[in-house]
Amino acid sequence: MITICDTGPLVAYLNRNDPYHKWAVALLKNVRPPMLVCEPVLTEVVYFLREDGLAVDPLFQLLEREAVRLDFDVSSYWPRIRTLMSRYRQMDLADASIVVMSELRARSQVLTVDRTDFSIYRRNDRQVINFVAPEKDGES
Repeated sequence: MITICDTGPLVAYLNRNDPYHKWAVALLKNVRPPMLVCEPVLTEVVYFLREDGLAVDPLFQLLEREAVRLDFDVSSYWPRIRTLMSRYRQMDLADASIVVMSELRARSQVLTVDRTDFSIYRRNDRQVINFVAPEKDGES
């Protein structure tokens, strides 16, 4: 199974003060590397870490160790991203990229803290996305 990682689990893993930190640490111990990410996710992770005054180097260490792998080119898939973002008003660039990544990999799961949106999003227009999230939004 290929694992695609959204912003929330990475931020939670790298930020001990995040409400999902314990969940993310336990989850990532059981994920077979590498987890695939896209540039919009990396951008968001860096933003949230810096907002909380945290170092970003641990994120780059995950990339260096190949626990996380950058594996998506927005420029190659922008027409599909555009279609998805026009269909789902709440969808941001990272979420759209993740949905497309899941479309490109039939046997994949998405790690996210956003149970609500990933319950609504569909890959290939009709297929439910296999995702792993905390039991309820706002709880670890």
